[in-house]
Amino acid sequence: MAKKAIKLVMPDGSDVVTQVPKVKAVHPFGSKILVEALKASEVMGTTLAVDHVNSETGDAPQAYIVELGPQVPEESGLKVGQRVYWEGKGMAVKDPRAEHDRVRALLEISNIRAIIEE
Repeated sequence: MAKKAIKLVMPDGSDVVTQVPKVKAVHPFGSKILVEALKASEVMGTTLAVDHVNSETGDAPQAYIVELGPQVPEESGLKVGQRVYWEGKGMAVKDPRAEHDRVRALLEISNIRAIIEE
């Protein structure tokens, strides 16, 4: 059986956008932090020990802060460009600005465990 195309309409009968525009960028909202996770191969050989690697993605729990949400308090000490050690779950996002085939993720401030001085 062939699949039928689904047409979405508003309650007033007008068409809903059928082609979603391409994503240009992902920005954190509220107190979220957008990070670019480093791969395990990128942090091996550094003086900071890696004791946990995500078995699904191969990512180490280190990342660079790409952007801070508007409600991240200044007194948090977090700044764009800092390398951080994090744990827990983040929400992976497809951000076309990502470089080096790294995963970008949205995290809560509470996921950040340490700022790494380079």
